[in-house]
Amino acid sequence: MRMNLFNFKKLRLVFILVFLLQFQFMKASETKSEENKLSEFWKSAIQNNRNRNHYAALEDYSKALEIAPNNHLLFYNRGLTYANLQLLTQAINDFNNSIKIKPDFGPGYGDRGMAFYDLDQKDKACSDFKKAADLEYKLAVSWINDSKRNSWCIK
Repeated sequence: MRMNLFNFKKLRLVFILVFLLQFQFMKASETKSEENKLSEFWKSAIQNNRNRNHYAALEDYSKALEIAPNNHLLFYNRGLTYANLQLLTQAINDFNNSIKIKPDFGPGYGDRGMAFYDLDQKDKACSDFKKAADLEYKLAVSWINDSKRNSWCIK
């Protein structure tokens, strides 16, 4: 059974926009100049993703991570961009970094679970979906509770 990835990708873009809004409220310890550069890279990455220029978005996220290497949202969003390009190993690495920085970040587990699912690593996917659901990530809760999707993931 295959999940509808088209709808999933649309939802990921919505999450990127939500995180863009969150970014505006983040307190950074960087200088004002670095904050401005970080903001420019972040906005450029979001715009490049909207325009389906994912490789340029990857470059922007990577530059932003040079400025803010402990920003879990940058790793997460770069991971989503890798996933959009079907570069799932790289996506998993970025989701891992996001989770390492912020262990209670449900979307990191949920989207890493999707990458594992796409790689046919169902045990890891199931574990991540359950962890994301435990962290009240609503999309993961819906995956776990949907009998059409969870038949491979023993409750």
